[in-house]
Amino acid sequence: MSLLMIWFVFILGEKIILRLCPTEEETVELLSKVLSGNKLASKALAKVVHQDVTFTDPALDSVEINIPQDILGIWVDPIDSTYQYIRGSADIKSNQGIFPSGLQCVTILIGVYDLHTGVPLMGVINQPFVSQDLNTLRWKGQCYWGLSYLGTNIHSLQLPDSERKSRDTRSQVTEDTNSEAECSHRFSAVISTSEKDTVKAALSRVCGERMFPAAGAGYKSLCVVQGLVDIYIFSEDTTFKWDSCAAHAILRALGGGMVDLRQCLQRSSETALDWPQLVYHVENEGAAGVDRWANKGGLIAYRSRKQLETFLSLLIPNLAPGDTRT
Repeated sequence: MSLLMIWFVFILGEKIILRLCPTEEETVELLSKVLSGNKLASKALAKVVHQDVTFTDPALDSVEINIPQDILGIWVDPIDSTYQYIRGSADIKSNQGIFPSGLQCVTILIGVYDLHTGVPLMGVINQPFVSQDLNTLRWKGQCYWGLSYLGTNIHSLQLPDSERKSRDTRSQVTEDTNSEAECSHRFSAVISTSEKDTVKAALSRVCGERMFPAAGAGYKSLCVVQGLVDIYIFSEDTTFKWDSCAAHAILRALGGGMVDLRQCLQRSSETALDWPQLVYHVENEGAAGVDRWANKGGLIAYRSRKQLETFLSLLIPNLAPGDTRT
């Protein structure tokens, strides 16, 4: 399957639709128009976008799943964390494996959802800048995927037994815990650098020093997918369906999910038999432009339901009314 390329380029008031042409030669000519006649660069780009791309994974070879194509919708974010991509910082140091900024925070997100229910079914996250060869300066990337459909849950992350046991231990409810101090600081969370101070203060009482700011909604979600943190929480309404759909699908395959933060805070654990999962097929009523597809209530990404419930039971008492209002 060839790569699809559709760009809208404005040059001196002229709008050029840059598309994948039927032949490589035609694509070269079109690219040359926006690259000031640079044939060498145009040929290199055209060769890449016309090549056949194959993706294989042993986990996929063992299952056969038939999903009707007419029920599928797709959200794509071709470059998440665009600012970090433009800056191109390659020397940022990680904090316990989590990068606060830099090229490592750049992701490519593809999420597939059910057009009728809005439930995310499949997700792919490509992290193109994982590690750099200091000799060649070339980057090595990593691709993560997950599928959750009618009881079938498969994904690209095969956790070692030790990590799986550690994750399960962190997810247990603290029913036998006798003091609030013992309950505190048992969670880790990744947050936006723009998160509200009141929310950060509440989180600090739950997570202590295990609270990590990072760039990019896709990257922060990926940190949860990878198990680097327990929770990604964001109280603002500035993430969108294309930011969350891919990771949400992968988290569902892992046994977790992504919920509406504001709606969670309005419910009690006794009434929340079904936590308010984000859905991807319905526009926000009364909104215009891209805000039609914003995650208006904020979000929480998590790896297990029990983990979510325990986290909220610790967070809510530390939040004043209106602290998360967007």
